[in-house]
Amino acid sequence: MTSKISFLRHLSPMRLVALAGVIGLLALAAAGSDYSLTAATLILLGCILAQSWNLSAGYAGQFSLGHTVFFGIGGYTSTVLFTTYGISPWFGMLVGGLIASAAGAALSAVAFRSGVKGIFFAVVTLSAAEVVRSLIDQFDSLGGSAGIYLVLANQPANMLFTSRAPYLVIALFLVILLALGTFLLERSRFGQYLQAIREDEDAAEATGIPTFRCKVAVIALSAFPTAIAGSFYAQFLLFIAPNTMFSFEHILTMLLGTMVGGAGTVAGPIIGAVTFGVISEIIRALPFADSREITSLLRIAYAVVLIIIVIRVPGGLLSLSKRIGWKRK
Repeated sequence: MTSKISFLRHLSPMRLVALAGVIGLLALAAAGSDYSLTAATLILLGCILAQSWNLSAGYAGQFSLGHTVFFGIGGYTSTVLFTTYGISPWFGMLVGGLIASAAGAALSAVAFRSGVKGIFFAVVTLSAAEVVRSLIDQFDSLGGSAGIYLVLANQPANMLFTSRAPYLVIALFLVILLALGTFLLERSRFGQYLQAIREDEDAAEATGIPTFRCKVAVIALSAFPTAIAGSFYAQFLLFIAPNTMFSFEHILTMLLGTMVGGAGTVAGPIIGAVTFGVISEIIRALPFADSREITSLLRIAYAVVLIIIVIRVPGGLLSLSKRIGWKRK
């Protein structure tokens, strides 16, 4: 009973808002068409991406602009294992997650050992993503620029469904699982170390915190769910290609969802990703004749909202809770 009460104390109003928003989104999708199911699933995918990026950028202050490299590794690993060797994507996504974590650890270890910090680390990760994208583009065994197609079929054992509803359930499960993991991380010693590094890395190092190991570990940790999201996206889309898996739009989803909702919080990335997802769907529903007009309007909307948040609410939407006496986390 005591543990339950302790857990309930952490369910702040803003966390309940995030939970209510996700539940409302799912309720609308369940009562709607295949399009609404697809839209809701993609919004939840955005939540997963923002939550994953938040682990390294929000809690440890390690900004990466190349997280799509982990997203792509996950998608390509599970898809190639399935199409070439018949290995189920349920297992392939875990393999992809482990490979992405190893890649994240190796990349960050080299960068941090070389003294790379801040914006320079962001550039290193962005360059790594571009290198991997270009390499995949040249290998016909990986589909090249044409990509790899999956056959639409009802094979639950291979994460293939003719209905969109199962994908929605899987995405929701991943969002909840990642939120729980973030909640536990936030209250662990490792989580406290990461937050100390974010606030002042030199001071954290002086107090005995192993900053190098912590930074490498959090990049590897963040890469794992990002790769899982990539595997899920490949199965959901039934197609992978360098331009889809390494698209900068995925980075925008991570960055905007985290910064708008509230970096370094449990509920912030969820609130931010849902906010931008709903805005996107509203704009797409407007009567435009040209898809380029929709894309332009989406980018304008993203830019305007981000500018407003940075200027008026730099702590994200969750920081508004302080103004009315609510807990930020």
